Amino acid sequence: GTSLLSRLLALSCSKAMIGGSLRHAARRLRAPALAVAGCAAGTSLYLRGADEEFRHVSESELPTTYDPEAFAAVWSAHPRCCLARLREIVARVAPLAAVVLRDSLRGGVPGESEAERDARYALRARELRGCLTDLGPTFIKAGQALSIRPDVLPPPAVYELQKLCDAVPSYPTAAALALIEAELGAPASSLFELDASSEPIAAASLGQVYRCRLREGGAEVALKVQRPDMIRAVSLDLYLLRRYCICVEWFKVRVLTNLLGAAERTPFDVALLDTFARASYLELDYRHEAANLERFRTELLPRLGSSVYVPRSYPAVTTRKVLATEWIEGEQLARSPPEVINRLIATGVDCFISQLLDVGFFHSDPHPGNLLVDARGRLVLIDFGLCAEIAAFDTRHLTSAIVNLMRGDVEGLVDDAITLRFLPPDVDREALLPPLRRVFEQGRLAAATQASESLGGGGRRRGGRRAAEYSAVASKRRQFAAISRDLNQIFFDFPFAVPEYFALITRALIVLEGIALTGDKDFDLFQAAYPLAAQHAARLFGAKQLASMLGEAKAAERSWRALLRRESRQPRGQLPSVEVL
Repeated sequence: GTSLLSRLLALSCSKAMIGGSLRHAARRLRAPALAVAGCAAGTSLYLRGADEEFRHVSESELPTTYDPEAFAAVWSAHPRCCLARLREIVARVAPLAAVVLRDSLRGGVPGESEAERDARYALRARELRGCLTDLGPTFIKAGQALSIRPDVLPPPAVYELQKLCDAVPSYPTAAALALIEAELGAPASSLFELDASSEPIAAASLGQVYRCRLREGGAEVALKVQRPDMIRAVSLDLYLLRRYCICVEWFKVRVLTNLLGAAERTPFDVALLDTFARASYLELDYRHEAANLERFRTELLPRLGSSVYVPRSYPAVTTRKVLATEWIEGEQLARSPPEVINRLIATGVDCFISQLLDVGFFHSDPHPGNLLVDARGRLVLIDFGLCAEIAAFDTRHLTSAIVNLMRGDVEGLVDDAITLRFLPPDVDREALLPPLRRVFEQGRLAAATQASESLGGGGRRRGGRRAAEYSAVASKRRQFAAISRDLNQIFFDFPFAVPEYFALITRALIVLEGIALTGDKDFDLFQAAYPLAAQHAARLFGAKQLASMLGEAKAAERSWRALLRRESRQPRGQLPSVEVL
């Protein structure tokens, strides 16, 4: 009994002590908690009028082209607007950033397999995609820009961001009519067959499109109308993102490099943001898009004949926020029958190679909705908001890189990469060349093996041929997907800095190949592009010099065929011709 009484007394004392400690801790925390609550309440009160202040910022104060200093001059005078938007961004980004930081600090999840790690990376990439979508047009565009930068993001994030779509619900037609009147100085109904009952046929993050007719002349047009407040919203986001990039660069140089002794690398964050911002902000000026369209009509169409078409614009009813272009009645190339895709995809490859190597100015946003087939069977390009220019110097060295690729000259490709500013002149060649050679050899062996299997299977029974075809295609895709992942990892691990124009080229060609594969599962973009690139190289270097340059490639081809012959033990007549050109 005494023992039980003692234990009860001790327990009571412990509870009293714990209670006293908790009350003491609560008293100590009361003041900071009250301070935090007061700060939050004060911030909410301060930000209460931020939306109204934002709408009263005059767009005439903002520049028509990307100008960081002009943005800073405007938005630094409106700290309440900046803080309100910053709070919104942080509230959405902070939870994901905390999880990623936790994973980084502990070096991943202890004991997880490589497959589990890849699955975790993919999950974080999906969460990032959702975060960017929620934050609106600027962040959607930023994600799309990063989706073609394997030198900036790890491969799982690159693949996931390529799924970003900027399709959003439309806004009221009444607001669109008011904007048209403000821009053109006359009621929309007096210029177009358009009224409050009209519905847009498409809506995206920056604007929406109506199908209507001009009152004068009766021409049918696609009328693109920008969303209200886009110039203010995008410029504010770009201002905040640039301030963030400046802080990141300061942290990398002052803390990581100078204080913690990390390897010294040239900061690229502000330059990368400026590149993205320049193109994105220019998309808000529809007059620029109209000028791009007319340039394509003048410089590209004469080179391609009647197989490609670019619609005309109507300058009289085009302003910074309103764009009228010729309406094209047609089907998306990606949704066309396979025989139409097979017929036009060569035209598409020719079109983009010509833009890249002949004109030096190319359409860099050819998503499936921007490539149509009209009633005359022509390939039609629309939506010229995002275009890029390539200097003649870079065009020549791109051609040289293509020749070195044909030759299998990895060292020559590295030289071209330095000349084209992909790599710094002091890059560690001894570390870079072995993985590059390995990826290149894997690609050549995969292509040659696939060709050998596709032509060497003539003895199969008819019933199994179709299954074998699909199996071979699936195998080829897996091989090249693995090679692509390895190459992206090299871009991420070494100091590659992909120039803006080349990243946009990559995006364009990925979309084009994706469309081609819906019509022909055996389509090979490189095989389709080689003859066209070779023709350009012959014009640039001369046919005799090009033939001499490719002599080594022929010898390499023969050695690869001999290797395959030994492995497959097939007669010479059954071996495919893995031609370079």
